[in-house]
Formats: sequence, structure tokens, C-alpha cells
Amino acid sequence: MPERMIYILLTRSGTWFSRLIHFATRDSYTHASIGLDGPDGPFYSFARKYRYLALPAGLVEEQVTVYRPTVPCCLYELTVSEETYLRLRDQLRSMYAQREEYHYSVLGVLACWFHLSFQRRHHYFCSQFVAGLLESCGAVELPKPPTLLRPADLCQIQNLRPVHQGLLEGILSEAAV
Repeated sequence: MPERMIYILLTRSGTWFSRLIHFATRDSYTHASIGLDGPDGPFYSFARKYRYLALPAGLVEEQVTVYRPTVPCCLYELTVSEETYLRLRDQLRSMYAQREEYHYSVLGVLACWFHLSFQRRHHYFCSQFVAGLLESCGAVELPKPPTLLRPADLCQIQNLRPVHQGLLEGILSEAAV
């Protein structure tokens, strides 16, 4: 059966919310996204909907080219079966088609900080979304529930292969080659 690649992008953007999370956790990365179309394709995550407003936030499509090129990042790829890839793609498409029903889970982020699992229907924070999507489609086994996974925890998932670590401009220049 053919295999496909999916991508996990971890970043630390420098927004006030990212700086707050970094200050509280000291994690290298404060945001997680998932992409199915390679490093230069769209990535999906739970984040701000508007550039200069932290809220409202929800399910968004992100382009690597929109970020500042000096954003620290780590790009991972994960090999999955064609069947798993199609499940991921279909679930992602379904959620994105109904994106107005999904919201950012501020309470989930706070609960995660206190190592408490908190879940509400249609509410996610970025790493919870990525981890939950990967787990529900059978792509990975997680070391703990998605509601307790911070972006930096995603680095510990088995079979993730680092493709790029450094500044975002490195992904942009590599994708152009």
C-alpha cells in the first residue's frame, strides 16, 4: 500500500500570546499546525482569525509565507498509509468546511498548564487539535491525552522525522529549491 507524508509545523511567532506561553512554559515552540501538502502548502491550526486581534480565534488555514521569516520553527514529517492520509484529509476538510462552529479553547490552554484535562465540544487549542487529529485518524499513539499536549510535546511523538529546525526562512528557501 502506498505511503504519504504529512507535516507538523511548530513555531514561536512572537505575538503577545506566544510570548506569554513561552514565558510560562519556557518551551521552544508555542504553536502547532498540521499540513498535508508539503512544506509550502497550507497548514491548519487553531489560532487567531485576524492578524492584529488575539480573539476571536478558531480553526484557520495558515500559509508559511505569511509568518515573519525570522520566526523560530521546527518542521517534522510523518509517513502514514494512504488510508490514514485519506482519513486525515477527510476529517480536516469536514472540520474546515464547518470552521465557524469551531472555537479556540482558552480554558483548555489554562487547564493544560495546570495538567488538567478539559474538553468542550468544538473547542480546541493548537496542539490539542493537531494531536487529536493524528490520534483519531490512527496516525500515531500519543503519550497522553491531546488535551494535555503542549506544542513542544509533539516533538516526542514516535516516527516524526525532523525536516528543518531553525528559522522559518529556511523552510521558505528549501521549498523554493
